[in-house]
Amino acid sequence: MQFFGGSDISPSPPAPTAPGNNAHMIYVFNRNGVCLLYKEWNRPLHTLNAQQDHKLMFGLLFSLKSLTAKMDPTSQGCSFHSFRTNTYKLSFMETPSGIKV
Repeated sequence: MQFFGGSDISPSPPAPTAPGNNAHMIYVFNRNGVCLLYKEWNRPLHTLNAQQDHKLMFGLLFSLKSLTAKMDPTSQGCSFHSFRTNTYKLSFMETPSGIKV
């Protein structure tokens, strides 16, 4: 797990994956949570329709951003940049205009 732009805190290294089995997705949201762009590569499993998927991803980003802001109230912006588990890594960037990538 990585918070506050610091070092990774991980109980164990990420599990290796076979080449070609990695799915990559990019989401671009405006400040109101509307998905402006969605692109995916090598995604083998689709469990939700696109609208539900976009809502869940924006909700996850909003929740993690709120959590990190409450953990460090002295920060003048979002302290959340990435989140890593054994199976995936989520990276986050927010522009001054409120666009979230």
